Amino acid sequence: MATFQSKDITEYILDTSVLILLFEKCHLREELLKFSKTNALYVPSKVEAEYFRGNGTGEGTVEFKQIFKSINPTLENDILPYFNFQDEFGEVWVISYAIKNPNCYCVIDEQLGRNVCDVFNLKLTGTVGIIDQMKKLNYFSNEKMMEIRQTIRTCGFYLSKEMCKELDRICLGH
Repeated sequence: MATFQSKDITEYILDTSVLILLFEKCHLREELLKFSKTNALYVPSKVEAEYFRGNGTGEGTVEFKQIFKSINPTLENDILPYFNFQDEFGEVWVISYAIKNPNCYCVIDEQLGRNVCDVFNLKLTGTVGIIDQMKKLNYFSNEKMMEIRQTIRTCGFYLSKEMCKELDRICLGH
């Protein structure tokens, strides 16, 4: 289980697609472990279960539990209308936690979840924002940045044009 050493940490709660991109596709396990030493990286238990259901192999389970702290947020019923009253979406659990913990950043890439965060005035970032924070901490070589950029652009996850431009800015230094 992840442990956090400082009271002046930034808290993040991650959605499934972010986990897939950072942990599985980009293979940033070592960098995420370093990042987790100074930042609280939370994952709702429903998101964790969804991630490992999709992962299938269970590969990386030990590393996952070293990096991310699994939590059980209480469902915030006020957000359900935005998700057609369905609670199986990871964003529902990420946002439910953040509503009760307003200093925590929601880490969501999907537009609907981002829009709901805006409605509730929640702190928000995404995969690209986490990569940017890790780059600022010098966790990546230039070669690794190019590898991350290529992986994200070709792995089949949709990023808006704005996020692609931001990814390019971060990775290419424009």
